[in-house]
Amino acid sequence: MRADKTLFTGLVKKDRRALARELARLEREEAARRRRHRRIAWRTSLAVVGVAVLSVGTVTIVSALQPAPALGPMNMASDGILFSGDGSKVTAATAAAQESDATPVATTLDTSDKLLHMVVYADYGSADSALFETTNGSALLSWVTSGYATLELHPVALDDSVNQNYSKRAANAVACVADAAPDAVPAVNTALATAQSTAGASGLSDADLVSLVQTSGVTDTAVADCIRSGAFDDWVVDATGRARASVPNSDVPALDTAPLVVVNGTAYTGALDDASAFESFVQSVYAPSE
Repeated sequence: MRADKTLFTGLVKKDRRALARELARLEREEAARRRRHRRIAWRTSLAVVGVAVLSVGTVTIVSALQPAPALGPMNMASDGILFSGDGSKVTAATAAAQESDATPVATTLDTSDKLLHMVVYADYGSADSALFETTNGSALLSWVTSGYATLELHPVALDDSVNQNYSKRAANAVACVADAAPDAVPAVNTALATAQSTAGASGLSDADLVSLVQTSGVTDTAVADCIRSGAFDDWVVDATGRARASVPNSDVPALDTAPLVVVNGTAYTGALDDASAFESFVQSVYAPSE
């Protein structure tokens, strides 16, 4: 506030001084009022910014503390690992890892391609699964190697309550191999079946599983760590639960026992230790298009 000189016109000296003092007082009060308003506005702005920063920080912290979704193994998007052959070797199909509880992507069943499509659900704690594999496993692999068939292997854990989690631990070991060295899974599958009869009621220890996998040709230390830590235990449980609920591309609605062997959509119900009976079954369901 500035004093207008016309205000002092006609005033005696005493009155001019009094008026000047009053005007100065009013100017000081106006300046103080403006300073208070600026402080209030500044504090309000800081408070708003602070709340915003705190909110963003809280969201960031909470987001960071949320556990990342558990992933299943790579190359097992169908909950199984698929093998095909070229006349000389067996090769695993590759696939990205999915979340442990994600809906699996079922392999397409195409019976018009003149191939046998074989699917095996194996529980490595089950004597029956081991019996089927030791009786028929080499034949299955020879058909795949020759290029006449595909094989999809699903490790499951149906017998976990009676073998101290061995079914789950062995299935986890297969998943660890599938994740890092998928072409080695058939060798590990065969070795697990062979070891089942001498593994005892509680199955192989984690150290023994690591040794078995290494003897089968997988020496990657990451696989050994995966087995020891049970990295895919949750996935095994989830995948087994999904198989108990539904078996895609099969005349069997759900998995209730192992092994379950499905060829071109039809489940094998014959003797597990009779290679001739299984071969006859395969011939009966093999109907290539002309």
